[in-house]
Amino acid sequence: KFTPVINRKINRLTIRKMQTRWGSCNHKKGYINLSLNLIEKAPELVEYVVLHELAHLIYPHHQKSFYDFIAGLMSDFKTREQRLNKK
Repeated sequence: KFTPVINRKINRLTIRKMQTRWGSCNHKKGYINLSLNLIEKAPELVEYVVLHELAHLIYPHHQKSFYDFIAGLMSDFKTREQRLNKK
């Protein structure tokens, strides 16, 4: 869904047990890692994590431009992020 907009090559996608993160990205190598724990989350929350990590292929930081890019594709991302991190 988002890869045409991202327009960056994903060289490896890994699902792994991660204790403290929902995902991670190595923007130089094009590696995306997603947490196995996402399987317990609603699809729209998984979609947010995927977009977040894909956006790091373009913006390897959490500055305003990163979040502006995400907001342009997913206007309710803040709500999704809050739901994702709710305990």
